[in-house]
Amino acid sequence: MPHITLPTDAPGIRGPLAFRPDAAKHLLGLAETILRQPASLEPGERETIAAWTSHLNGCKFCMKSHAAAARAWLGSERSAALDRLLAAEDADGFSPKMQALLELSRALQGCVLGVTPEHVARARAAGASDHDIHDTVLITAAFCMYNRYVEGLGTREAEEHEYELTGRRLRDQGYAPGRD
Repeated sequence: MPHITLPTDAPGIRGPLAFRPDAAKHLLGLAETILRQPASLEPGERETIAAWTSHLNGCKFCMKSHAAAARAWLGSERSAALDRLLAAEDADGFSPKMQALLELSRALQGCVLGVTPEHVARARAAGASDHDIHDTVLITAAFCMYNRYVEGLGTREAEEHEYELTGRRLRDQGYAPGRD
């Protein structure tokens, strides 16, 4: 049960977004920008970073939602790698660049000062551009906030069968304000 009275019993972030539509437009706009707009990382890779950060933060709703969105973008081989990452924290199956970016994400998620020059050097050596590094840090930072928003208000998880539908909806329709 949520810690405050929300205008809807919708799971996860949807209830808090309905509570503050003025904030929702900015939060959804940020998600649309960092996860869907053209960038050097593919949308499935960016959704993977969002799911990974949410996994590390223990936010099951966001982890499952963004893992489903990542699967909707990724092929079956990379979806299997995502499942292994989230189940066993094993990044095998991802490119060396993506492995380095996931490690950079873990370092930032664990501590604001956790990213070292060595993390960045490993990512660059694996082929990451400045845009890749920037977007990994921004996605990780944003999902630390989103996860705390969801968990801090005590929202409920969705039913298991809803996550796949959510993932396809996020792939097909995105996060733009006004979409649900």
